[in-house]
Amino acid sequence: MFCPVGQASFEELADLISHAVLRCRQKKIEKLLIDSTGMSGFQPPGVAQRYNLAERISSQAKSSVKIAHVASPKWVRSGKFAIRVAKNRGLDAENFHSAATALKWLLEKNESNQSNNPAHR
Repeated sequence: MFCPVGQASFEELADLISHAVLRCRQKKIEKLLIDSTGMSGFQPPGVAQRYNLAERISSQAKSSVKIAHVASPKWVRSGKFAIRVAKNRGLDAENFHSAATALKWLLEKNESNQSNNPAHR
């Protein structure tokens, strides 16, 4: 579980998340719950920022780390653009508003039907 707390720019938060994903892959940790709700100091990311972060994390994970991200509703906009970008690059990831729901998804054995589950919100 990775739960950064404090103020940072979006770029600084993206660096922290990317580093956590890379460390998990290096240490052969297959599941990561990221809770960024304790972070502030930046506006919700735009489309380009979401795209770049999804590509970066997908590259860091190399399809070996399943990621559940708990974020504020402002971060998790409808459409799940960044998740779609990540999935297109082989990353198993989802955004959630609740740590309990995120953890349940992360620990699910049957992953095939989980990405379309409306309980993620």
